[in-house]
Amino acid sequence: MVISMKKLTGILLVLIMFAGCSGQTGSDENILKVDDSRLTVLPRPDYTEPDESEPDPEPVRPEPPDFVEIAKQHLNESHGRVYVGMADLTYPNAYRYVDDPGIIHPASTIKSMIMEYALLQIHAGNASSDEIYDGYTLQYSIEQMMQVSCNESTGTLVARFGRADIQSWLDLNYPGIELNSNWRNYHHNNKYNEITVEDTIVFLERLWELRHGEPYKQMLDIMFGTTWSREKIPAATEDISNIRVASKSGSFLDGDDTADHDMAIVVSYDEDGGIEFVYALTFYSFAPYSEITYSVARPAIVAMAREIYEQVSEYYSGSVRF
Repeated sequence: MVISMKKLTGILLVLIMFAGCSGQTGSDENILKVDDSRLTVLPRPDYTEPDESEPDPEPVRPEPPDFVEIAKQHLNESHGRVYVGMADLTYPNAYRYVDDPGIIHPASTIKSMIMEYALLQIHAGNASSDEIYDGYTLQYSIEQMMQVSCNESTGTLVARFGRADIQSWLDLNYPGIELNSNWRNYHHNNKYNEITVEDTIVFLERLWELRHGEPYKQMLDIMFGTTWSREKIPAATEDISNIRVASKSGSFLDGDDTADHDMAIVVSYDEDGGIEFVYALTFYSFAPYSEITYSVARPAIVAMAREIYEQVSEYYSGSVRF
C-alpha cells in the first residue's frame, strides 16, 4: 500500500503529539518550570500547612514592687517637697511612675532639651558643630552647657537658634515646657522656665529608645561625660563598678525655696558587658531656703536613688531574671 507523503506527514505529527503527551500523567506530582527556554521537570516542593495556632507567650515577669513608693519612705518633712519620675527601660511597657504636681520651675535639667534641639538642627544640616558663635564652636557650647552646666554657653545656644523657634519645637514634643529665659538678661513675660516631671521622663525614654542613631547616641555620650554636680543620682551607685549614669543636674533659688533637681539614665552591665537592666530617674526637690537645705535634700535624693537601685537590682536578679 502506497501512502502519500501528505498522509505520512500527518501520521508522524499524530505520533509526535501522542509521545509528547504520554509523559504527563495528569497527576499533581510534578510541576513544569521554564528554565533558559528549555522544558524542565522539577519536583514539587514540600508544602506544610501554616501553623495558625497562637505563638508561645513571652515569659510572664513577676509584678514589680512599687520602686518609688518604697524609696519615698526615706523622706520626712524636713526634706520639703520631692517629686519623682521613674521608668524601667529594660523591657517595653515595664514599671513607670510619674508624680504630677503640675508645672514646676526647673533648674538646669531643661538644658537637656535645648541640647536635643541644637543637635537635631546640626544633624539636619541647618547648622554646623564647627560653627563659631560668640567666640566658641556650637559643639563646645553644647558640651559646656551639659557637662559643667555653663549658663553662658546655654545663653549662646538660645541666642543662636532663637528662643521662639526652640519654644515652637518644645510645644510639639514637650507640651509642659516653657522656655522663658535666654540665660542672659531676659525672661519672657517675666516668668521662670517651666517643666513637668512627665516631660523629663519622656525625654529620657526617647533618649534611650533612639540611642543607636544620631544625634541621640552623641547626646547620651555627652550625658555620660557630665562632671558637674554628680553628688545626687550618680552618687547613689558610685561604689558599684558595673554601673554607668548619664545625668544632668541643677539647683537654684526659686523664690524663697531652694530647688535641687537631677535626671539620669542608670545602666547596669553584666560581667560580659551586656545590659542587665536600665531605668530613667528624675527628682525635683523644693524646700524653704536655709543654710542646711542642700545638706538635707541631697542626702535624701541619694538615699532614694540607692533604694530604687537596690529594688531594681533585686527584681532582675536570680530567679526573676529574664
